[in-house]
Amino acid sequence: MKWLFLPTNLFWIVGHIVMLAAGIFFTAIADQSAHKDVLLGIGGSLIAAGIAGEILFLYVAASQQTKDKLDLISVAGLQRIFRTRSVSIRDEYHSRLLNAKEVDILGFGLSSFREDYGTKFAELSLKTSFRILLLDPEFPSSASSVATIRDREEGNNDGDIKRDVDAFESAVRRATSLVKANFLVRRLTALPSINIFRVDDEIFWGPYLISDQSRNMPTLLVRRGGFLYDQIKDHFEHLWTNNQFSKPISD
Repeated sequence: MKWLFLPTNLFWIVGHIVMLAAGIFFTAIADQSAHKDVLLGIGGSLIAAGIAGEILFLYVAASQQTKDKLDLISVAGLQRIFRTRSVSIRDEYHSRLLNAKEVDILGFGLSSFREDYGTKFAELSLKTSFRILLLDPEFPSSASSVATIRDREEGNNDGDIKRDVDAFESAVRRATSLVKANFLVRRLTALPSINIFRVDDEIFWGPYLISDQSRNMPTLLVRRGGFLYDQIKDHFEHLWTNNQFSKPISD
């Protein structure tokens, strides 16, 4: 909104207010003048010009605000916002995975991904490089784990996330033809703040909120070139490369 207070804009606003005031003045004194028709004509024209100028300014101001918002979205790299994630936008993931080169995924147990692609892990690993972070169900301790706390936050049974993590890792081990160098899985030993699904130059991501299933959380799609993409990708890289925040799964 700083543009509103630029000298040229202020001059436009004040100038048209003066025109409007002058028009009202000429119209008001017309009845007492011998040149009534002339003054009414001048006054009416000035009033019309003043009102039109202010309306035009308001239109331009509204357009500028819309442009500013669109510019912000563009700089952030935001493409779309979905009400939910996972199953409800499965087609969005699937269409991108068909020709993907690099995929990074961060989630709790990734049960939906396993159910959809668990029998295709080996096939996927032939042409795509995967890095997957699952929440360590024993972090920070088996007696008091983040996974169990999250189960309760979502209204699930204790141990649901642990069972999902174990099932995912078992599916990886069963994939005998898996290109292991292209399908890497680590356990996250840090507090999970967001869900991440990066496919090449795009990232689906969203928050983890209380009292609902994670699959029902809103999801944002951002593209490479915006600051959100860079920050989220850096977040994943830091979790992946730092042994303090993640560790390899056992064979």
